[in-house]
Amino acid sequence: MAECFKVKTGRMDALRHRVLVWAGIYKFHTDNYYLGVCHDVYRALVIVMIILFTIQHIIYIYLCAIREDDIPWDVVIVVISTINVIIKLVTVHIHSKEIDEIHVLIKAPIFEPTCTEDETILKKTEKQINMLLKIVYIDVTVLNITWDIYKIGQRMTNESAFIESYFPFNTNPWPGYLLAFLYEWWIIIIWLGYGLLSLDCSIAIYYTRAATQLKIVNYHLEHMFDNVKVQSQKRFQYKDLVDRSLNLKFIHFVQRYQNIQRLINTVNIAFSEGTAFQFFSATVGIGFCLYKMTYTELFSVEFQLAFGLVLIYQMQNFMYCYFGNKVESESDRVCTSMYFSDWPSASPRFRRQMLIAMARWARPITPRVSIVPVTMATFDSILRHSYTFYTIMKSRNMTKN
Repeated sequence: MAECFKVKTGRMDALRHRVLVWAGIYKFHTDNYYLGVCHDVYRALVIVMIILFTIQHIIYIYLCAIREDDIPWDVVIVVISTINVIIKLVTVHIHSKEIDEIHVLIKAPIFEPTCTEDETILKKTEKQINMLLKIVYIDVTVLNITWDIYKIGQRMTNESAFIESYFPFNTNPWPGYLLAFLYEWWIIIIWLGYGLLSLDCSIAIYYTRAATQLKIVNYHLEHMFDNVKVQSQKRFQYKDLVDRSLNLKFIHFVQRYQNIQRLINTVNIAFSEGTAFQFFSATVGIGFCLYKMTYTELFSVEFQLAFGLVLIYQMQNFMYCYFGNKVESESDRVCTSMYFSDWPSASPRFRRQMLIAMARWARPITPRVSIVPVTMATFDSILRHSYTFYTIMKSRNMTKN
């Protein structure tokens, strides 16, 4: 039955996976041994390159502190973002087996659609994933264009402008400025832009697929007894005894639920450290950007850049928490779906099986970072902490003045 229904992965989702492989974040699976080794070396070089890139900016911040100059806000944002990338890259390398297991679980036969309703739900999910990726990639592209305008415009309006990072050559003349600009553009757009956001989208997509599977489980549990017709109306007949396949169907969805739980647990293990630092770095980054926006003209490029960064940070956190919250919400409905089914028509033996399963399903599946749940309550907490960080910086600035 399951072989009659197939749902193809969307183009944008396939593009996301290719971006992660091209950026050296995900492992490239190939039968060619030498090509696989070359890609592994490339992935290691990517980490080294981003570490060097981060050190350049840390050295520049240190030199500014020694000279008692103002530390540029965008340099601080870049350092926070690159450290975020490094931690996530290291996390992905350490947990490469868990990530491979996630992809195996998602493609497992037990998750395939078994009826037209399943197929409809899965197709709707693929459309949502494609829309999410389009929004993210458009935002990253717009932010990149804004950053380009900001950097080039800075040099055109100020002849003394230079790239705010440590370089072994002078970045004030146009040739040196353009060379340093292209180097930073390459790092920022590939890894801090499309690479980092693609990884964030991946975590959100894993949660989305788990929530979708839970939605399918809920649908089938609620309608489990609907299509069973009792042959005789003169005497009462238990539906699970009339249709012997009901027991197998129930076992199938118990196993399906177990695989969903295994999927979420594996995602928690694989991305726990990276997600934890994401929440911290986003809180600090949003505070810096809001602080910059308070004393910048509304229609300036700097204001638009800071505002765009706030949107990116919020979008990253929102993706985690919104789709993580959907997993918890759908898993919390499993027992309710079972209760709303025509369970009185089942035999006592079948009802005992249902009670045993419901005792386990009463505890919802909650995506977590260590002990912190990845839900909308956490997103609300991040917003409050970001505002607190902003008010502290604002009050310190007023005290200095």
